[in-house]
Amino acid sequence: MKTWFVEDAGGGCQAFGEVVVLVCEETGEIYSARVPVTWNNKMSWEELVCQLMVELMQQAGATKEDQYLVCSGNIFHTYHKWLSEQGYNWQTHKMDGLAHDAAESSFHQMVVEAGFPEHIKLIERDYRSYYTDIEKWVSLHPERKKQYWKDREVRKKPALPRYLLKSTMNKARVCYGCNAVIPPFSPVVELKFRKDGRKFRYFFHPECCPVQPLKSTLHQIEVAWQEQTLTGILVPCPEEVPCAICDQLLEPGKKAFYAYHKNELICGHPECFKGTP
Repeated sequence: MKTWFVEDAGGGCQAFGEVVVLVCEETGEIYSARVPVTWNNKMSWEELVCQLMVELMQQAGATKEDQYLVCSGNIFHTYHKWLSEQGYNWQTHKMDGLAHDAAESSFHQMVVEAGFPEHIKLIERDYRSYYTDIEKWVSLHPERKKQYWKDREVRKKPALPRYLLKSTMNKARVCYGCNAVIPPFSPVVELKFRKDGRKFRYFFHPECCPVQPLKSTLHQIEVAWQEQTLTGILVPCPEEVPCAICDQLLEPGKKAFYAYHKNELICGHPECFKGTP
């Protein structure tokens, strides 16, 4: 079992995106990711950070057997919720030591790569002076400011579960990514968001979705069918139809199995499919 520390840096600076790190002090492992200054995929700031942290955990091979000590800042609120929902052992923690140093070092490296003088560093946690120097340097040139100034509007968006992996149920949808039809009873990613007081709703094939959904209500299973393995979904049956195995009617509202075989929709009782050879 390892203990992982999760910290961020750069949130108080008006220029450059934040940096998040996943650190194991016992082994000296450091994994870092950079939050862009802006983005346009409708994700909230907290959702984007959560996705970055999940990716860092995958890179690190971190598991549910490990312990996670996480900064309590707003930037990690959705990540906190995700850790709880997924059953991870975690708690908030006041950061110091390697995690803090790694985050600050990664942020400084990022601004230096952009051309900021390397010798101007954070001294004794005087963030205001350090960030002011960075902001003044960025503001000297309009193009530099356009490239590196934080987009505060995207960071104001509430952390709501906009992307949801679910089923199309008995309705066909059109993929917003490729414009192809998503058949009924198929996996789909639904995007909901508000803009200028209006509600928007889009659908994607899972492979066309620009992000990895953090929420899912989809229940997929594999069954044997005609010497093949079918991957299908379990959803409440919307109407009476005969089971493909026993020919008895499916009861509306009860869970039923749906899958496609050679472009033909197959449906039936889950227990019937479990017994197919």
